[in-house]
Amino acid sequence: MLGRGSVGRELDDRVFKIAGKAKNAIERFGKENVINGTIGALYNEGEKLVNFHTVVETYKNLPSEDIFAYASGITGSEEYKEAVKRIILGRDYNSKFQGHFMEVVATAGGTGAIRNSLKNYLNPGEKILLPELMWDPYKLMAEEVGGSFDTYKLFNENDEFHLENFREKVEELTKEQENVVIMINDPCHNPTGYSLSMEEWKGVIEILEEYAKLKNIILLNDMAYMDFSERDMGEYRKIFKNLSENILVIFLFSMSKSFTGYGLRAGAQLALSTNEDIIKEFENASKFSCRATWSNISRGAMSLLSEIVLDDRKYRKLFKERESYRKLIKERAEIFLKEAKDVDLKTYPYKDGFFITIPIENNIEEVVESLERENIFTIVLEKGIRLGVCSVPKKKLFGLSKKIKLYMK
Repeated sequence: MLGRGSVGRELDDRVFKIAGKAKNAIERFGKENVINGTIGALYNEGEKLVNFHTVVETYKNLPSEDIFAYASGITGSEEYKEAVKRIILGRDYNSKFQGHFMEVVATAGGTGAIRNSLKNYLNPGEKILLPELMWDPYKLMAEEVGGSFDTYKLFNENDEFHLENFREKVEELTKEQENVVIMINDPCHNPTGYSLSMEEWKGVIEILEEYAKLKNIILLNDMAYMDFSERDMGEYRKIFKNLSENILVIFLFSMSKSFTGYGLRAGAQLALSTNEDIIKEFENASKFSCRATWSNISRGAMSLLSEIVLDDRKYRKLFKERESYRKLIKERAEIFLKEAKDVDLKTYPYKDGFFITIPIENNIEEVVESLERENIFTIVLEKGIRLGVCSVPKKKLFGLSKKIKLYMK
């Protein structure tokens, strides 16, 4: 009975499957005897989910109508939009981006921001350009809207962003299709923890400017983990100023990680352009997509975000709280990476963020099975395994590199 476009569709989500194995092992052997590196959420040293105190208290004190009533608009409340602009472009965005045009659309999580963007900018039958190492649902969303994907190599032989291959892939798509839609997950790339340097970002923009003379370039910057980066955001924001009219940048924002609001399912698209008409059509098309899918998002989530971000005292308090956990993740990563270096276990270049990935070219299933027999659970990728340093406590990271290396021989 399925429509032709849905025949044969079946979700095989390896993340939830492996996470289920880890959960069963914990029930059988006890939490203290299991290393669960599958979790993509922030956990404390006691292996409990972290909910930032500032966020919890603000949410508890919202008026009931601000939680349970419908949102005031399809694309989000004005306060929410203002908060998102300040988070992404800075509190002084009006002066720093003078002469630019921007619009925010509230979405059902960061996933909704990605889905909306693909629906409205990826033509049926065309390809989005994705990183070779990626969050797998990107592919599903491209397929769901009638498109497909190609990939660019993320790293060159020096473990730097592979600008040469990126250029080649952009050039190929420029020759093949009307819109060139590109995804860059930065900072704190999932699954590697890589963040581009400012010089690498400048190289990316130079390439986009070159090919924008030929076709429309839509750059999607998935910044779900932005607040766990050490990056100088002021320098980063300058990269996106005064771009050609044929380049549309859509920043993809999520409340899940930065506000530990995973279940609230709130995110946003922020579109930035030097062409006002492009922003108007973005707003119109995105509003249509919102109404046709989730209608509008949680009023409570939007009130929560704006209550914190638009209040300097609360926002500073949240920053301080979040910063302590960013440093904790960094400490965990340093433990694992130092020992990995000592035992000659290769990892993809890590800068910051939730995950570290170990490349495994051969016998990956055997390695994973051996680790699971030791009650060590990681997320299996096509050519490697992802470890969530966001959730594994420091005491369980000591010696882990050595165990992984042992089973890779």
